[in-house]
Amino acid sequence: MRLFERFARGEMRLTRIEAFSDGVFAIIVTLLVLELKVPELKDHSSVSGLTRQLRELLPKFLSWLISFIIVCKFWLNHHHILGLARHADYGMVWLNSLFLMFQAFVPFPTALMGEYPDNPLAVSLFGVVMAFNTLLFIALHAYIVRKLVKPELEDAHDPHFIRKSFVGPLSYLVGVAAAWLSVEAAFLVYMLTPLFYIVPPKS
Repeated sequence: MRLFERFARGEMRLTRIEAFSDGVFAIIVTLLVLELKVPELKDHSSVSGLTRQLRELLPKFLSWLISFIIVCKFWLNHHHILGLARHADYGMVWLNSLFLMFQAFVPFPTALMGEYPDNPLAVSLFGVVMAFNTLLFIALHAYIVRKLVKPELEDAHDPHFIRKSFVGPLSYLVGVAAAWLSVEAAFLVYMLTPLFYIVPPKS
């Protein structure tokens, strides 16, 4: 119990946490685009050859687009929930760091899904990672609401919002299951899921 009590100590400024988090998010979206490499052509003037190569790159473009939207959605909502806190303590800092660690892992399943779009394991792994990342975000959000929320926001916050947030990981897990039946259906689920949280809640 004493160990958990130690995590509740400290009144750290949010500005440094926000700056560090923004830096990590910026690096992640930069790494995502590095998988989009210019195709190599034997005949540099071949239009049909370039068209064929670009068509083969479509799964990578789609994987990049889905991940970029998801990471931007996380960044926007992350900014929102940090704004709910009056200050940070050690528990929040470590929860935030754990969340960022798995955000930094996102380029790997993105590249894997883009490289092997017809492989159910590659496509389902993407959904597992996104579901886990969403659960970490929910944990961070819940911690702030329960322990660090600004006094003036206590009554304004929707008490059921954390419970409603589980729609996100459940939706990603639907995509995981769908991948073993139709990878196209899984791609569609992954593309639609972040639209649930494209903007932060009102409270």
